[in-house]
Amino acid sequence: MSYVPLFTSEQGVTWLWRDDPDGPGATAVAVQDVGGLLEQNKAMSTHNDGYTPSREMRRVASIPAVIQMKWMIEEGWDCMSNDPGCQKKLAEKLDSNEYMYLRTAPGRLGDHYKHSRK
Repeated sequence: MSYVPLFTSEQGVTWLWRDDPDGPGATAVAVQDVGGLLEQNKAMSTHNDGYTPSREMRRVASIPAVIQMKWMIEEGWDCMSNDPGCQKKLAEKLDSNEYMYLRTAPGRLGDHYKHSRK
């Protein structure tokens, strides 16, 4: 039995649905083509230091919606939350080699987090 497309969100996440053939349940799946975004992240990571001309703000990462949802569902935290615990977890992830493909500027976020949030 194949999945039926439901809709595609503005973020490019396509939602698919499949009824469970053995019972009353169903499965919903979210998929997203992140290749273009990851290529853009790679290009941006060496473009400059990420700061605005005023140096008040800095870009650090671009995280695909499916990864945000994965962290929320599987790990139980929201990377977009202002909660200090969530921000610390995000800094740890983005500083790790495992998630370096999400970064759009050099530097370590954990170092900033340690100095700015005591």
